[in-house]
Formats: sequence, structure tokens, C-alpha cells
Amino acid sequence: MMEKEFDFGQVGKRMPYRTPEGFFERMQEEALQRVAAEKRKKKIYRLKVGFAAVLSAAAVLCGAVFFLNAPQTEQDPFQAGNLMVEAECNDPFCLYLQQLSDEDLNSLADFMENDIFMYADQ
Repeated sequence: MMEKEFDFGQVGKRMPYRTPEGFFERMQEEALQRVAAEKRKKKIYRLKVGFAAVLSAAAVLCGAVFFLNAPQTEQDPFQAGNLMVEAECNDPFCLYLQQLSDEDLNSLADFMENDIFMYADQ
């Protein structure tokens, strides 16, 4: 609490507070520097995004050219739909495979591809 009341008549119309010399000029310069720094950051961000977009487009284009011009390979005889079993076979499993229909061979191939225990010993 103030012990004495403040007399506004004594102050009059003059300003009771002061600012340091050059305060407003420094404040203006600092504000302009901050704005310039923000503009540089935005420009760098735009360059990064543009560069990433160009690289992505180039990668897609290279991938398309590579895969569209890739030489066609022979189909694997053991792919689904093209299962072939050689006739000369004495193994009981081989003889069993010769008796299966194409549909059964496809089912067996699908099962063996998904068999998690088939390669467990390797």
C-alpha cells in the first residue's frame, strides 16, 4: 500500500516514463530482420518440397521405364497354373504328384508356399 497519495497535478502533461535512446529504431531493424529470416525459411522450405517432388517424379518415371522395358522371362514351370511333373520318377511322393489333377497340384503348391514348418530345419 502507498502511504502517500499520488498527485497527478504535480506531474502535469509531461510523460513520466522514458525510453532508451534509439529504442524504436532498433526495434524496427530487429522486426525487419525477423521478417527477412522468415522469408528465407519459407523459400528454403519451398525449395525442399519442390526438390522432393522432382525426385519423386523422376523415380516414378525411371521405375515405369525400367519395368515396361524389362525383358520377358520364361514362366517358371512350378508357378500356379503351370505345374508340370516329369514322367521319370521312382520316388513315392513323385508318383503321388503324377496322380494329382492340376487343381489339386495348385492347392498343394499354395499350401506348401504358406507352410511355415517346411523351411524350419534350414
